Amino acid sequence: MKRLLLSLALVLAASLSALAQDIIILKNSEKIEAKIVEISSTEIAYKKADYTDGPTFRLDISEVSSIIYANGEVQAFNAEPKGQGTVSSGNEDGAGKLKFNPAPQGRKRPFGISIGYTSKQMALGPLKVSMLSEEIGKTSPALMVGFYWAPEFKYGIGIQTGLYYELAAYNGTYTDYGDYYNEVEKNYSNTEHTLSIPLRVQYRYEIIRDLSVFLYTGPSFDIHLAYLSNYGGERDDYYKGDSSLNRFQMLWGVGAGVRWKGLQLMMGGDWGLTNYYKGDAVKVNKPFFISLSYLF
Repeated sequence: MKRLLLSLALVLAASLSALAQDIIILKNSEKIEAKIVEISSTEIAYKKADYTDGPTFRLDISEVSSIIYANGEVQAFNAEPKGQGTVSSGNEDGAGKLKFNPAPQGRKRPFGISIGYTSKQMALGPLKVSMLSEEIGKTSPALMVGFYWAPEFKYGIGIQTGLYYELAAYNGTYTDYGDYYNEVEKNYSNTEHTLSIPLRVQYRYEIIRDLSVFLYTGPSFDIHLAYLSNYGGERDDYYKGDSSLNRFQMLWGVGAGVRWKGLQLMMGGDWGLTNYYKGDAVKVNKPFFISLSYLF
């Protein structure tokens, strides 16, 4: 009789062991009955509960809300009400802790293409006087297109750089004194072609998954390719020959933006650190720009 009871107990224990299973709960509320094989910092490996001898499946950890283990222990991932972090339940020894991880959890999307508007304005350095005072304060619009690249290292901190082409237009009128007794007002138009390379520090904070805001600051470097003028039908490039303009200029910028999945809106400004004219205090500022980017 005792032998029979022992056999029944062993059979019952084996049956309960077979029924023991882990449950993976996804963020879309779907439940997966599984046997957890391994959990890494990026993915969860598991086998199906009804086929533990079968293949091993893998899930991106960002898709998982929590795991209910066969022993009743619960492990939650990315608990959004507490900010972006990881909550693990405690064992009997009180090892459970809230581990805060401020790094964005969504897709990083470091590359993109951008199009935008910027304004260029001539300005004097502090306590400086220029022979070009009539040009000070003039603003011209510019079209900006290019490539955006912002690799991130840790906790949303990274570098913001890229390569942008800017086309600025300067239009106005001037007085032609060719005939002293017959002064004539004529129109002029100038176009400036510039390559701009930013090299800034950026911090991005993800409010909710795929929606984040960011701040940046740092230098940018402008390489002026051509400054084409058209005065009364006469064309010239101010950068050719013995030019009074510096082809290279360094600026310092600050700005902010918002990102939703692959769309990014960015605004800011840049202020000249080096002289635009050789031997003169005139600098070129970009007090405002706005751009729209699509990130991959």
